[in-house]
This record gives sequence, C-alpha cells and structure tokens, in this order.
Amino acid sequence: MTVLTVNMDDALAGEVEEQAKRHGLPVPDYVTAVLRAAQTPGGRDREVLALELARGSYEQWNTAGRPETDAMTMDEVFGR
Repeated sequence: MTVLTVNMDDALAGEVEEQAKRHGLPVPDYVTAVLRAAQTPGGRDREVLALELARGSYEQWNTAGRPETDAMTMDEVFGR
C-alpha cells in the first residue's frame, strides 16, 4: 500500500472530513472511494461514486464482524 501526503485548503479538508463522517467512513477510506470513482471510466457519475462509498461502508462493516448494533428491523425499514 502507498501512503500519499497532500496539501489542500483548510476549507476543503474540512469538507472532506464532514463527508467522510456523513458516510460513516474514516477519511482515508472516503478519499480512496472518491479517487477510485474518479478513475473509473465515466467515473464522475454520481452512481459510480455512490457504489464506491457503499462498497467502502460494506467492507468496513464486514471487517468489523458484521455488527447489528443499532440496526433497524425489516418492519422498521418498511414501516410496518
């Protein structure tokens, strides 16, 4: 694995941290997902980014042993 160090505007760094938190990902995982989506042919497409973010969240959840803490039941999901 390669470690990259970048310099960026403080405001942009803050936005990146906010978005990572919003998606429930550590900043490095969020940045990796965004960069992977950007490198995918047609990668600026929102669907590609959404899939990359979902994949990152899934991998994090899977690595954590698939916890169900604070999970919703199917009845809650479908409003039954």
